[in-house]
Amino acid sequence: MHQYYQTLRLLASQASISATEWEWFVNATTVKHIPSGVTIVQSDHEVYHAYFCTNGLFRLYYTLPDGREYNVAFTLENDFATSYGAMISGSTSMYTIQAMEDSTVIEIPYTALQVLMDRSHNWERFVRTAVERLYIRKEERERELLYLTALERYHAFLVKYPGLEKRIPQYHIASYLGISPVSLSRILHSCD
Repeated sequence: MHQYYQTLRLLASQASISATEWEWFVNATTVKHIPSGVTIVQSDHEVYHAYFCTNGLFRLYYTLPDGREYNVAFTLENDFATSYGAMISGSTSMYTIQAMEDSTVIEIPYTALQVLMDRSHNWERFVRTAVERLYIRKEERERELLYLTALERYHAFLVKYPGLEKRIPQYHIASYLGISPVSLSRILHSCD
């Protein structure tokens, strides 16, 4: 079981988290295996956990009123996924997080994070740093959608998610880029 915690343990040690604080974290969390297609955060539901993906792949997406899905981000190995705004505000999530592959996560209860942050400045700093990374990604994503052409957004996608284009269907990439699958096909042919 501890093999799933290796990356998080390294990050925690870089944040000067003590062995005792680390053990408390491990005891408060759960390793879960999530089959492909299963959601870990559902839109219009409250969010009580953050997730650290140890292997696998998730997509974060909004469902539009007409039923179309709009991918806003992907979470791969060694990264966090949650609806942080919903979790801290006690409101419902605006988007869904779904496994795109059989995946393994460390499920982190928000109540445990609160206790850890209250007990330890190191944990508080650790969580703040993780949230700051998520915020920076969100700002980059907004800038890409506002300022970049579809081709430039595709190149940014390749840089941000190296190798992901081989793991997911093209229509998911098109949804993330905010273009139709036909437009993505044209972009791919122009890159050949």
